[in-house]
Amino acid sequence: MSDQAPAGWYPDGSGNERYWDGSAWTDQLRTPQPAPTPPPAPVVVAASDNQSERAGMWSKLGSSVKKATADRKATREEEARAHQERATAAGAMVTSGVFGLSTIEIYQGGYVRVAEAREGYARVAEISKSTPYEKLRSISFGASEADASRAAEVAPSSALEGAVMQAMSGIAKGGKVLTKGTAIGVAASGLNQLASNAARKSNLIIATDVAIHTLTNQQHNGWMKVSRKEHDAVALALIEAGNGVLGISPEPEQTSVPEIVAVAAVPAAAPSLSDRLRELSELHREGILSDQEFASAKGKLLGGI
Repeated sequence: MSDQAPAGWYPDGSGNERYWDGSAWTDQLRTPQPAPTPPPAPVVVAASDNQSERAGMWSKLGSSVKKATADRKATREEEARAHQERATAAGAMVTSGVFGLSTIEIYQGGYVRVAEAREGYARVAEISKSTPYEKLRSISFGASEADASRAAEVAPSSALEGAVMQAMSGIAKGGKVLTKGTAIGVAASGLNQLASNAARKSNLIIATDVAIHTLTNQQHNGWMKVSRKEHDAVALALIEAGNGVLGISPEPEQTSVPEIVAVAAVPAAAPSLSDRLRELSELHREGILSDQEFASAKGKLLGGI
């Protein structure tokens, strides 16, 4: 051992370590210290097939959600752009009006906006910023059938018809046969009101490049639909404005007198006496004719033989 070596433990050549005091070997021996054990390598746990599938599924789902969100955003942007283009092409508003529960606006460039009320809705639908501009194709008006629905007054032509008409008149007069308080009377009164509203109902038909809007002049009063006859004037004004922006001139009035063709009426076969008696008996059995009215009508019928 070199005299220059510092004090310390050194191998002595026999498998042990001996202490060197810096100048000479001592008698102190020790077993060599084992080399330090290196730290264990990290354990890598392989993912199972199920975990891989789940990870792939969530990755695909996330991609689908991102794509759907991007598509919706692109669609909204495209709709907003198209809406703005149509608003620019529509130009200034010419007129607007309320027909029934719908609001209509007509624009100088030949466009129209229609806000239709939902079924059973009691309030007038209003035009909003998002109401689309539609290219107007045509606009027309269907008048009510009030004039055509008038019932003709027909005089009774037989004793049987006279008796039946006398009995049925109790509905209107509140008589003993069929009063307004009965179920039939209430139904008849309601039907009369429904028929009156139906006769005053009119339609405004607006055809565009997007849809055909069929609007009515009816509003809901909380119980039933009521026809607003005063809205017909609004419809006519809208038609005039719509035809104006479309460049359609009003048709000239027809001055020629239509040819009237007379058609001979074919007389109906007169019912026999047995037929009339049978009808009279059925009315009596159903309670429409009282015993007194049945006897009176039967006597008049038999007395005419």
